[in-house]
Amino acid sequence: MQRPCALLILAVITAVAIAGCGGSDKRSSTGQARQQTVSGHQRGILGTIDAMQTASRTGDGRTICANLFTAHLVRSIEKSAQRSCAVEVRQKLFSPNAEISVDRQISVVGNQGTAIIREQNGNVSKLSLLQESGRWRIDRVTPQTTG
Repeated sequence: MQRPCALLILAVITAVAIAGCGGSDKRSSTGQARQQTVSGHQRGILGTIDAMQTASRTGDGRTICANLFTAHLVRSIEKSAQRSCAVEVRQKLFSPNAEISVDRQISVVGNQGTAIIREQNGNVSKLSLLQESGRWRIDRVTPQTTG
């Protein structure tokens, strides 16, 4: 039972130490990079990921569980770990030197969003987020296969 929680926390680790937005720039026929517009919702999702990075670097598991995860994710972590989310996150989530990138394609439909993240070691995960009271919160982390 401990293994699923460890995998969930490990997957969430990837969202903690964001190094920046990854991916290649699209080029026009002249070879110049075209700027892509980032919507307010996409900025909100990036803000949530950035806030998690900041909280992780300071060891603030309480902020991550209370402000950045949905209640559903918090309950899932607590059920799997059989202890508080903040304690589990503080012990498993913090990796101040880890680097990942966020794919440029952040999808938003209504109050649901997704972002694909890639760890420095090549692991890829899909973050599912929900907008609650105007704030984006991480609701689920799903490891992705690469190939």
